[in-house]
Amino acid sequence: MEIRQIMRDIKQGKIAPVYVLYGTEQYMMDELVRLIEGKALDEASRDFNYSTYDLRETPIQLALQDAETFPLMGEKRVVRASHAVFLTGAKPPSGVPEHDLDALTAYISNPPDYSVLILEVAQDKLDERKKVVKALKKDSIVVECVPLKEAALIEWVIRQAKRYNVVMEPAAAELLIMMSGTQLRQLDKEIEKMAVYAGEDGEITEQTVEALATRELEHDIFRLIDKIARLQIEDAVRMYYDLQRLNVGSSETKGEGEPLKILTLLARHFRILLQVKALQPHGYSPQQMASMLGIHPYAAKLANEQARAFSEKALKGILHRLAEEDVRIKTGQIDKVFALELFILGLKDMMHPTP
Repeated sequence: MEIRQIMRDIKQGKIAPVYVLYGTEQYMMDELVRLIEGKALDEASRDFNYSTYDLRETPIQLALQDAETFPLMGEKRVVRASHAVFLTGAKPPSGVPEHDLDALTAYISNPPDYSVLILEVAQDKLDERKKVVKALKKDSIVVECVPLKEAALIEWVIRQAKRYNVVMEPAAAELLIMMSGTQLRQLDKEIEKMAVYAGEDGEITEQTVEALATRELEHDIFRLIDKIARLQIEDAVRMYYDLQRLNVGSSETKGEGEPLKILTLLARHFRILLQVKALQPHGYSPQQMASMLGIHPYAAKLANEQARAFSEKALKGILHRLAEEDVRIKTGQIDKVFALELFILGLKDMMHPTP
């Protein structure tokens, strides 16, 4: 079942007795839990009927005992149990208590109608060979919480804007993702900030995003490479100086250390472009490339477009030059700021655009 259908069911009051939330998108898990809480519990009884357990410290059987206890001053009880690593193939960390999985399997087969048990684990996959996982897939709602794909992510940004009573066009949503990254929690904060600026029933435009978005350095590197790919070298140099002025990272990584961070990210992204370049002749989609390279689908889409501007020879030459500059900077042969400026200015001669 799709996550949007699950959320619609919850909003309509169709709440299952057991949920399993797994994946790497914690914000999505938190949103689902908040939705369940809001529908299952009233404000007056929430403190009595909502419990959280960290299964790295507490055995599952204690959470089950809580879930089997009748609610106080309300109709439902919600029990949230996080770090359910026993549902995956991962090795549990040392010191984890012994979990009675037979008790959990028995609970799943006949859960009380007055409780909602939510199991969470921040892992990409469940171990479907395990008896308890088979039982959960049969008798509970299992939700995969993973980063949204490109189109779905843009739709999500637009929907979030509506939640804050503002309008946001797809172009502005796409620009926000490019500038601030793909993490839902960060995007939500950015949308909330811009909604306050736009005012109720206002509009978040591309100009609003340009002016207010918190810029992620890694995504600005993509924009820098875009300038390079279009042979807009002077614009690329100006963007490089803009990047240095950004207040990114902790106090230890600002200012003096920033050129090295930019160089590292440039090397990473040109390496991705080289990998994408090798995959393009085989007809892989950006989505397939994202899976193969372990990057976000939106980043794969941008890389797929950018890689077409470079020959394989040019990309290898650029990576070799970046490695040389890294050595020269770290051995004190050249000033780090000047080194990167020279590198960007010299890229035009290094490039071999493909048709």
